[in-house]
Amino acid sequence: MKNRVEKNAYGVLLAALAALAGLIIYIYTSVTGYLASSAVNYLPFISTAAAVILMLAVVFMRGKISDLAADIIIFVAGVLILFGLYEFVLGRVSLAADVYFIPVNYPASEAEALHISIAGVVLYIVSDILLIVTAFMKRTEETE
Repeated sequence: MKNRVEKNAYGVLLAALAALAGLIIYIYTSVTGYLASSAVNYLPFISTAAAVILMLAVVFMRGKISDLAADIIIFVAGVLILFGLYEFVLGRVSLAADVYFIPVNYPASEAEALHISIAGVVLYIVSDILLIVTAFMKRTEETE
């Protein structure tokens, strides 16, 4: 008896986990430490949460949606992750400018917030790369 194994579901699930970890880092750096008193931009949260929900829908509803719909959902999730990344980076430009380009008497908490944010940005990039690679993978493999 042959079974169909969804190969790209693992990539989408890993992308969702990476995006979720990046979102947690964004929230953490936005509400604690150096940035605790600044206003929080909710656009990265909304776009990343929507992307993660779409990715989980593709993984868990794979048999109920068509391949074209799954491809469109993966594309939209990738765009939402890129938008979240854009807003994340845009909110951290002043930190990078203070720490790396004007390195005079900045508080240690500012550098800490920047370095933790860099880890979050890397997770967003990993998530989007995983989505891109997964979009071009062979969908299924038949096993015995």
